[in-house]
Amino acid sequence: MRRYDCVVMYNATNVVEIEGCREKAYPSTILREEVGAVEEALREGGFNPYVLSVERFSKELVALLLELSPRFIFNLCEEINGETELEMCVAGLLEMMEIPYTGSGPFALGLALNKFHVKRMLRAAGIPSARGYLLAAGDGPNPRAARFPVIVKPVHEDASLGINSSSLCRDPGELESQAAYIHGIYNQAALVEEYLDGREFNVSVLGDGDARVLAISEIDFSGLPEGEPRIVSYRAKWDEESEYFRTTKPICPAPLGKRLENRIKAMALRAYRCVGCRDYGRVDMRTDARGNLFVLEVNPNPDIAPSAGFARASQAAGYSYADIILRISQLALERGAK
Repeated sequence: MRRYDCVVMYNATNVVEIEGCREKAYPSTILREEVGAVEEALREGGFNPYVLSVERFSKELVALLLELSPRFIFNLCEEINGETELEMCVAGLLEMMEIPYTGSGPFALGLALNKFHVKRMLRAAGIPSARGYLLAAGDGPNPRAARFPVIVKPVHEDASLGINSSSLCRDPGELESQAAYIHGIYNQAALVEEYLDGREFNVSVLGDGDARVLAISEIDFSGLPEGEPRIVSYRAKWDEESEYFRTTKPICPAPLGKRLENRIKAMALRAYRCVGCRDYGRVDMRTDARGNLFVLEVNPNPDIAPSAGFARASQAAGYSYADIILRISQLALERGAK
């Protein structure tokens, strides 16, 4: 076999549309734009990558990785065996094989797939997070745990799956209806959180022990149609032909006063470290009507496509796309050398 010094490992998107689901498959959710872009960036940096698409764990996969014996793997896997909740197991396999790889480890990847556990961990560390609770199938709303209006979303999904125009609920009836949708379509508990009626920020972070904020992006909701909730729904994130996508524009870098900028950066780094992220990640935040800052979610291994928010923040910080891919790769190589 031709000599390769690294592997770009990814999974083809598993497209399953459930009847009654409001979150459809769009071209941007199917195409893995970042795979070719990462490969090209690595070649620019002098590496010779082997691009490997994986669907399932198998002895053949292990044998191939042993044969390739790469210096590191650029891990772009978001699922394995058709299950997103097994994403952490890919990192676990590479740990057991002692192959350095990019991105967060199994603990952070597994933890981040349970938004309620992340919320509890953040609050235990003194990092503000909106009040909320889990609502399982058959349970009733708990108005004492979170005041209306509330946001209702699946507890185990990412990429805004399960978030739509009905996710902002103003009374128990709306909450029960949206929770029933999540229970029925996504087969999991609903996370109910107090709605924060303020500004929304995405904070891109680079690094491991010396992590730093690249840039802060703000979502501009001013163009949303009248009556639409000021949230980043699934369609706003992925349906490029929709009005929701066109009217939720990211502004990067965000227009911020120095004091608020410093608060956002400090809180983002605390949340990033609290969850155990490394190499690259994104922390989503929001303010309430009084300007108090809260962490919404912590995202290890966020979308790293050239058109995605992390690449946009990297450019705002003065990095080319190739620069940021090579820096992430270097972090993996440095861990492997220890």
